[in-house]
Amino acid sequence: MSHSKKISVVVLGCGSSLKKSLITTILGRDLSKPPPPKNLRKNEIYENDTYVVVCTPKLETACEDIRELYHYRHHDMSLLVVEDGFSSEVVWQQIEMLHSLTQRPTEEFSVVLPLRYKETDSYPFKFYTIEQVFNKLRKLAQDEHPMSTDKRDEQTLPPHFRHPDYALPDMSTPHAPMEMTGIHASAKVNLVLLGMAGTGKSASGNTILGKKKFTSTASSKSVTTECQEAETRIGSRHVRVIDTPDIFDDNVQSSFKDKTVRKCKELCQQDPCVYVLVMHVSRFTDGERDILKKLEKAFGDGIREQTVILFTRGDDLKRNKISLKDFLEECQPELNKIVERCDRRCVLFENKDSRSDQVGELMKMVATVFNETPDQTNHWLWSLISKSK
Repeated sequence: MSHSKKISVVVLGCGSSLKKSLITTILGRDLSKPPPPKNLRKNEIYENDTYVVVCTPKLETACEDIRELYHYRHHDMSLLVVEDGFSSEVVWQQIEMLHSLTQRPTEEFSVVLPLRYKETDSYPFKFYTIEQVFNKLRKLAQDEHPMSTDKRDEQTLPPHFRHPDYALPDMSTPHAPMEMTGIHASAKVNLVLLGMAGTGKSASGNTILGKKKFTSTASSKSVTTECQEAETRIGSRHVRVIDTPDIFDDNVQSSFKDKTVRKCKELCQQDPCVYVLVMHVSRFTDGERDILKKLEKAFGDGIREQTVILFTRGDDLKRNKISLKDFLEECQPELNKIVERCDRRCVLFENKDSRSDQVGELMKMVATVFNETPDQTNHWLWSLISKSK
């Protein structure tokens, strides 16, 4: 396997013995025995035929080394090891420090929970149990070396990885768009509805769900005051829709915005996620001119790669015999910049209309976020079409 790409893992945190224990288990050998680690300044590198693991010192003593570590290359997993009895607030501060230091999305850093903690526990950050870490690494190794049957290669995996019955549900998570290629057609997807008050987030959520689950009234003031969620099936795909209050209004208190963002991340931490930015097709406000900047500040720099723009009030264009394509070509320069930065992933909704084709167009855009193959997209789209007949 030496000719193949090795899986790159960075182990972060303050507990040296805990980090070394995790690396020992990943590599399947005692780190106290030779061969000695290679040193990258203060970072230590350990490897076998399958994995290369970088062990960093305490976060506060290795800022420059960690920044350099992420500047030059992408890593398959970044694991933050925490001790028993950890404080969620302190861990979140560490993750935000790593985000500031490396300019990588906060969701790229996964917290490894101590043994007694369960995946059912709820935290504002992305996390894995020890078993889930091993399952994720095992899957990465299998994807990288799908044809390998050499028993010597197999021995580089710890027993957890080799056991034929050891398998957990798909480990894909929402806040890492570059990694989520080709998710299974039946996997659950979170759709987070974001936007300013009065744009029609709740009404759009009800259209996606095919039933009225969220309170929706015509108002310029926010009707939704906290995150709400509801689930449905669209064809063969399980979809959870998350409605949110306005977090873009400059008059909204920062503490309220932060609480909403944390709740969104908490709801989305276990499944792939797409952010649906809802905008009124006939009204582009001053507050929306820098909406992507506000979005990136709240959810991380890579957020636009997971964003689809949903324009509401489709009838306003229809009455003027204007197509969405024509509208996008003729819209204001500031709005056009937002559209371009989201790779022109746009759909048009008329929430008084329950036609399934507009939901189908949205789900096509969702599929492009995950880089699904045409076969994967067609599979569940055909299920949707068949169901609507």
